[in-house]
Amino acid sequence: MNRTKLLLRFSAVYAVIGVFIGGHMAGAGSYMFRAIHAHILVVGWLSLFAFAVFYALFKIPKSSKLASVQVWTALIGSFGLTAGMWVYNFNPDEVFTLIFYIIGGTVLMVSFVVFAIMTFVFGAMFHDKK
Repeated sequence: MNRTKLLLRFSAVYAVIGVFIGGHMAGAGSYMFRAIHAHILVVGWLSLFAFAVFYALFKIPKSSKLASVQVWTALIGSFGLTAGMWVYNFNPDEVFTLIFYIIGGTVLMVSFVVFAIMTFVFGAMFHDKK
């Protein structure tokens, strides 16, 4: 699995979705989707892009299970959180939707915690340029 390419492609998809939602809000004159728009761009585009850059700059071993967990929880969590927010926006009374939203956010938090752990585990690989 090419982690950089996978994360970069998903971040590009989120960027396009976020821009279209922003354009829709501007055209409609309604900011109903502002929280979803913001999360899609920050969690989906920005965070996944930052993770892709991290994997491009630092050669984390392909065999790293920690990196695999981080990538997959980032992808699953960003989808779960943003899709859950979207559906919850239309049907806030449904318990399943709220659980989907919460589980997505929790999986995404796991991704960020694993990323923080990775900065310590693989810290010897990070050097300032001379």
